[in-house]
Amino acid sequence: MKSKNTKLGIKIMNRTLIAFSFLSLLVTSESFASNSDLNSAFKKHYKAYQSAVKSGDKESIIKSAKQAYEIGQQFYGEHDINTINLAINYANALDNKNPDKLALLESNLKIIETHHKDNLKTTFDVTLPIAKITFDENSRAALNSLKEIAQKAEEQKDYEFASVAYHEAIKLAVRKSKTVPVARKLIRRNDEINKAHLPEISVQRLTSDMWVASLDEARNRKKAAINRLEHVVKVFDQNLDFDHPFELTAHSKLVGLYEKSGQSDKATKHCLAIAEMVPWKDNQEQEPLYRAHPEYPSNMARRMKSGWVKLQFTISKSGFVKDIEVMDSSEEGFEKASVEALEQWRYAPKFENGEPVEAVSTVQLDYKISRG
Repeated sequence: MKSKNTKLGIKIMNRTLIAFSFLSLLVTSESFASNSDLNSAFKKHYKAYQSAVKSGDKESIIKSAKQAYEIGQQFYGEHDINTINLAINYANALDNKNPDKLALLESNLKIIETHHKDNLKTTFDVTLPIAKITFDENSRAALNSLKEIAQKAEEQKDYEFASVAYHEAIKLAVRKSKTVPVARKLIRRNDEINKAHLPEISVQRLTSDMWVASLDEARNRKKAAINRLEHVVKVFDQNLDFDHPFELTAHSKLVGLYEKSGQSDKATKHCLAIAEMVPWKDNQEQEPLYRAHPEYPSNMARRMKSGWVKLQFTISKSGFVKDIEVMDSSEEGFEKASVEALEQWRYAPKFENGEPVEAVSTVQLDYKISRG
């Protein structure tokens, strides 16, 4: 594991919106006196719900959540915020295909809009599952509902929550090709908020960094993508003493971007960083971080030939490929193109006792031509 300098007081701010809310069960002594049986029944079923959540028993979660909600309606009243939270618990326990879930959420959203319109986070807790359920049929409405919440959070200067709402909208938008343009706009807006108001080590901002880098890469803005990903790596190096999946992904993407930009020397440090981060396992096959696809030999294409080539090679201490040998092939005409492509591949080198070492590996490249 590599050594990093940790900045005191800086940590990942991982804001997770939990679907269920633990309710305050404190009621007045007068309530106990006048409604003790209902209070006892509610506490019994809510405690059962909490236990079911801890155990992960799906059937018990649904049963106890429903019972707590139904008794909670009587105990707190239909319009009380605690009752709405109980409804959220019950709804989130149900499968998205269950029609009762959507009906329950929509009825409670109406109550929120009438009685708790200023409670933005509870609105979000109900709106998000509705958006997920209805997205395939009405993606525009689903995204607009989440976008409106994000914009209201901005107006209230709750930028962390705004980022969370944008984040969820983006996750939905990228699911369909027709809403990808919407996702791009949301990503850019979310990035503006994060850079202006959130610490660079927050999960929301790092997620935004990764999304923006992907956008830049898709638009062939390699330099911009590289700069953003190098920033992500720098944030982790300077602030954290543990590895994170975002860091691994950033290193991996940088290898590909530097290779595509003809900067193999700059890709090397990222190959080494990945090798240090990922524990080596016995009999582990090394997977390429970057691969160049071979050009289909024109003489083989004219003859409508498909085939394969099996090669053996050495992965250097820097993750380069060398000493390539053709072990076998279906057609000699595929061999040259295979070697030329493999020469451009990059790997994370094998590590032994904390140091990179050379390792021998093999790969088979397949060539298939369409006949129809």
